[in-house]
Amino acid sequence: MESGKVFAGRFEITGGPRSGGMGSVYRALDPTTGRTVAVKFLARTFWEGPAGYGGVRPGANDFKRFERERAMHERLGGQGVPRLVGYDFACGRPYLVTEFIEGKNLRDFLVTHRPTLTATVAVIVQVLRILTRVHAAGVIHRDVKPHNIVLADDGTAHLVDFGIALPTDPDATRHTEGRTPGSIGYKAPEIILGERNPGPAADVYGVGCTLFRLVTGEHVFMMSSPDHMIEWHHCETPAPRLDAFVDGLPNSLVDLAARMLDKDPAARPTAAEAETTLQPFLPRLDTPAPHPVLVPDPTAPFRAGNTTTASAVDARARQAAAAGRRRPTVHRPSSVGPTRAGLRSLIAQTEAELTEHGPGPYAQQLARCLPDARNHWGGRDPDVLRALLLRADAARLSGDWPGAGSHYRAVAREVAGAAVGTTEHVLALEARIGAAECTVPEEDDARGALLSWKRVVLEACALLPDVPDRLVRRCREVGQELAEWGHATVVETLLERLPSS
Repeated sequence: MESGKVFAGRFEITGGPRSGGMGSVYRALDPTTGRTVAVKFLARTFWEGPAGYGGVRPGANDFKRFERERAMHERLGGQGVPRLVGYDFACGRPYLVTEFIEGKNLRDFLVTHRPTLTATVAVIVQVLRILTRVHAAGVIHRDVKPHNIVLADDGTAHLVDFGIALPTDPDATRHTEGRTPGSIGYKAPEIILGERNPGPAADVYGVGCTLFRLVTGEHVFMMSSPDHMIEWHHCETPAPRLDAFVDGLPNSLVDLAARMLDKDPAARPTAAEAETTLQPFLPRLDTPAPHPVLVPDPTAPFRAGNTTTASAVDARARQAAAAGRRRPTVHRPSSVGPTRAGLRSLIAQTEAELTEHGPGPYAQQLARCLPDARNHWGGRDPDVLRALLLRADAARLSGDWPGAGSHYRAVAREVAGAAVGTTEHVLALEARIGAAECTVPEEDDARGALLSWKRVVLEACALLPDVPDRLVRRCREVGQELAEWGHATVVETLLERLPSS
């Protein structure tokens, strides 16, 4: 579309196109308001014609994802997310119009600037605040990277391109096909490994990669390597620490970056927790402007006192109150590793906590120590497996069905093929029961959940008379849920074969 062209009888193209994830983005003038807007057209998907000639046509999932992106801008617009201006079809292609952010994306900003630590924190905190709001609304961006972070002329940060964003609503349909979504160098390990329902921790990983780039000027892993090797490192190689590149950094900042880049999503902080850790390093009203001058200057909103919203204040107050109730965490050197007695004690405390009150400080502490325990004893160790199951239980009880389902399936894969009747086999059955329970809210598939549950019950019956009480109880709990979903006859028949719990 050429500059000067007017489409939809309203928008005059003034620049572009440039790539925008799922489509092409143009700059345009809206004469009804006199404002500049961004117009995004759905990209046409490449396909091979029958004679080998190239052709283009939009796929069904492309339309659905584009519609989802429109809905997200409509719902989330403002406070760091471009507002929706309009949406329609032109020339046979859907388009959406959002406010245009005058400024520079962070990737281009880094070509000419090396931000100070204060400026870096100012950028990252603004992004974390946006993500805290986005995650609270039930959305995962899935492509947090410098190119999708725009610094406006006034220094405020904006998160753009929700083309592959995903609702955390377990009833939502997934429209992603083919290659794992996201960008090389910023994708979280769980996304690379094919997790269909990544949680907010995936976005935190992208912010961690961005923080690493801002502080060191480098990517976490060498981008000159082939794509598959970069992704392998993100999944398998511990991320280097910031202080290996830059001397004199605050320990809390270095430790935070390491946690944000942890391979285990459960070990990463939430966006709100990361923001709290970075608060002491933010610019204040009396902080001098950066030197050399930054254009745009991300410290400007903080130095002008224009960044603290009521929601952010309320969130920090809640976090502070929660922190006051937490039990102190003992940090052990990773070289020593956890003790067996300590892990078992924490498992018992977490089980009691989940039974009596739901997820709390013990569940959080167990999730934090799991990576060390797993490295120390291996993923098939019975105590480690029990801890992994409790992590899944905590996610389920907190309503995180996608996260819980992912954790349950990971445990089941870990001990697939275990000998019948062994501890590992029983734990695998528990994991499969949990995964079956998550299938209904995740995929709206009560029949699939019933078939999975039925197979586990039949395997449990084969263990009679030595079926563990916990396994029986879980079979009955999930069975009752399935009965409510219209499968009462089948459930009652099978439950009669199990002992009373």
